[in-house]
Amino acid sequence: MKQADRLMREAVDKEVFPGGVLLVSKEDKIVFFEAYGYADIFSEKKMRGDTIFDLASLTKILAVTVSLMKLVADEKLTIETKLKNILPDFGDDDKGDITICQLLTHTSGLRDWRPYYLPLSLHPIEKRKSLLREFLVREIQTYIPETKMIYSDFGFMILEWVIGQISGRTLDCVCFG
Repeated sequence: MKQADRLMREAVDKEVFPGGVLLVSKEDKIVFFEAYGYADIFSEKKMRGDTIFDLASLTKILAVTVSLMKLVADEKLTIETKLKNILPDFGDDDKGDITICQLLTHTSGLRDWRPYYLPLSLHPIEKRKSLLREFLVREIQTYIPETKMIYSDFGFMILEWVIGQISGRTLDCVCFG
């Protein structure tokens, strides 16, 4: 553990990353648990053992995909379920035929992203999610589904909406209880 501890401290000191948490367990017992550096370098908020990390793109894999597969296992939907069967707002055009699988595999025909944060920043926080969803409903497909793969943040934003619609809970609540 001394070497791992030293490496973590060195990495923070050399600004490889601002902070982190290292937990090592063996046979269901925690044998090492330490927080290093900062959770937020701007406010100099120290890292703690219970710090919740923003996983950025890993959220797609770790939260959205796992949550969806749980819903599939619980037979709440299949990967071939179409958007129009879950989110009626998508039923008016071809986007309604996009499947969960196409969204997961970035083959839905949706573009990668737009700078929606710019217009959203002009609105109060409590209105931003509904406005973003309006933007997503208005998005047009830029290619025929399954003819190519374009990494799409929009697809995963829609999947987060799907999870909420089916479970009746936010993604945070689905993941953290």
